[in-house]
Amino acid sequence: MDKVVEACTRVEGRGNLNIYLKNDEIYQTELNFSVFRGFENILIGKKLLDIPKIVSRICGLCSASQTIASCKAIENIYGIEPSNQSILLRRVLLAGELIKSHIMHYFFQSFPDLLKIFKNNTIINEPYNLINYNPHLTTNVFNLIKIGSEINKLIGGRVLHPITPIPGGLIFNPTQKNLIFTEKYLKKGIYYIETIIENFIDLFSAFDPPTEFNLSNPIYFGLKNNVEFDRYEGDFRIQQNETTYDDFQAKNYSKFFNKDPNLYGITFKSNSKNKILTGPIARYKLTQNYGIDKISEYLSNFGKKWKNNLLFLNFLQLIESYYEIQKSAEILNTTSLKSKTKLKQLNSIKKSNGIGVIEAPRGILMHHYHLNKAKIVDQVKLFIATEINLPILNKMITEYAKKIYEKEDIDSVKEKTQIMIRAFDPCISCASH
Repeated sequence: MDKVVEACTRVEGRGNLNIYLKNDEIYQTELNFSVFRGFENILIGKKLLDIPKIVSRICGLCSASQTIASCKAIENIYGIEPSNQSILLRRVLLAGELIKSHIMHYFFQSFPDLLKIFKNNTIINEPYNLINYNPHLTTNVFNLIKIGSEINKLIGGRVLHPITPIPGGLIFNPTQKNLIFTEKYLKKGIYYIETIIENFIDLFSAFDPPTEFNLSNPIYFGLKNNVEFDRYEGDFRIQQNETTYDDFQAKNYSKFFNKDPNLYGITFKSNSKNKILTGPIARYKLTQNYGIDKISEYLSNFGKKWKNNLLFLNFLQLIESYYEIQKSAEILNTTSLKSKTKLKQLNSIKKSNGIGVIEAPRGILMHHYHLNKAKIVDQVKLFIATEINLPILNKMITEYAKKIYEKEDIDSVKEKTQIMIRAFDPCISCASH
């Protein structure tokens, strides 16, 4: 007789973990959530220029990513490219979002788990205890969250659901005052993030991560810009180990994974049994070199065991935050931000399909819109990082749950598998939309 045990806490959104048992043995676990794909249906028939503001409501953490991916898809339909100034400001806006998202996940979701894994006598179950565990660390975390929010406000027009990005660029000419404020925040942010990174190294780098969290040779999927680490533009790359399977442009994605607007999730056309992984680990594997000496120094504290382990994602979230702070500070010093530039005009529709891609904090985000002969949106497909990662996530938690249940009870399975889920940093709001 089948038995289903439900358990899932401290995970963003309304997710649930089902543990399936038969004859008192676990044969499957499954992270699931209510999937409405409501936004894909809401967007049908809408005016193109209204879509970016609508999709920003999909998520409170990834609203800038959703907005900018939408703008890029619409620009693709009109055959235009925003000005260099607009692109630079979009990059800074995406950086603010990533800083806030990564730091919040690291501190509130993963840090208590890491302490439990590596410091056996340190169990933090209450927010008050977490905040008081290391007041200096907590202060730096909250300062970075504030910096991310302020960047969103200064560049995006408000903290949540930005209003400045539109198809064609940004309706924002930065004042000198705003640029100065943003640069000051970023300079302070360098100290805060360095302190948090060094704290991670001091606490955890001397340990080997649990083998249960090892990644079983996944296929990495992300954007690849041959110049440098880049979350805004590039071609898709699918890579396993050091072997590149394919580099391809987003417009050719249907050769590699599905485009059915009615199909839940993403199905990759691969003969490999290995699962796809996108996000910080995939970005690291595809890039390796961030172009910043300090980052190379930080990464040198971790060996192969860490770099092929899911828990390394938590450290890479800090590394990416450091990178985005440094690069955003450089952007704010460019002369192209000092002058006013005109928005590109949306004069005429050039094609019926528009695709916009960026790397959101959790991985690949792609919007695909199709217009009918009346030039009305009649098909929408949103490709979300958490959906891409769901098969490998479910595979790993099933294997982990089976191993735990050989020696421990079901309550222990429920508790420990949730740690693995949180380590993936799923965004259930984006995935269910």
